[in-house]
Amino acid sequence: MTPRRLDADVVGARLRLLAETLASMEELRGVEPARLVAEPLTRAAAERLVQVVADLALDVNAHVAAAIEGAAPTSGRDSFVAVARIGALDPDLAERLAPLTGLRNVLVHRYTGIRVDLVATAIDEILVLLPAYVRQMSAFVEARRSDHAP
Repeated sequence: MTPRRLDADVVGARLRLLAETLASMEELRGVEPARLVAEPLTRAAAERLVQVVADLALDVNAHVAAAIEGAAPTSGRDSFVAVARIGALDPDLAERLAPLTGLRNVLVHRYTGIRVDLVATAIDEILVLLPAYVRQMSAFVEARRSDHAP
């Protein structure tokens, strides 16, 4: 269902959950692929945290894009393009985050064997890029809230 308007409270709640999940993920900063292989529970946690942050970002993107453009993006990658197009996210950041959707899909659907080296690399990239995403999306939503305040 396409939202009729941007619900700043819904988006804000997802962004807060994303920030909390990123804080939990900090324990995995710099994790070596060998550790993910040697510690199955650490690997499972790492994979799940990557999936959760990706899903939250994709949910935010879909909501914001659908509310502004009137239609939800057709793919996760397209959702990053859409939020950049409407000015919610810096285009360079959107381009750098878009590949996260591919890793998320591999983790969720197990299309192929999961390469732990890619998961380890993704964690460090996520911990750099997604805090900027949260800041930019929060600023966009708050600006829209102010623009439409009674």
